[in-house]
Amino acid sequence: MFRRKPRIDDAIYGKLMTSFGRVVDLDPFVARPARALAARVVAEDAALTAELDQRQYAGATEYHLRLLAGAWIMSHDGKLPVATAEVFEEAVAWRFGPMVKGGGRIAHRLSELARGGAERNTAAGG
Repeated sequence: MFRRKPRIDDAIYGKLMTSFGRVVDLDPFVARPARALAARVVAEDAALTAELDQRQYAGATEYHLRLLAGAWIMSHDGKLPVATAEVFEEAVAWRFGPMVKGGGRIAHRLSELARGGAERNTAAGG
């Protein structure tokens, strides 16, 4: 089935960031795993993260990814529709894509992990 990508602009992106910025950190059962998931993705591609942060501000990439991770966690908990997390994924990819070549893939990687579409590293310390 063909699905049209959401139309994203600066105003919509700002509203998504504001909305999730207000709720993700309020619930420790969302905030803690969201922080861990974002940190994992940032660590996996530290060079890309550094390039993206250089175009924004230090820690910006992890912050945006943390809010995206929170959206996925809330969708799994039934607190918001999965479609909302999907739109947020596309919005973060839309924001990062033009900044750095391949920048959008970091949002897709986080979403892949959040959806459970990748193998988990169950090794101690990993």
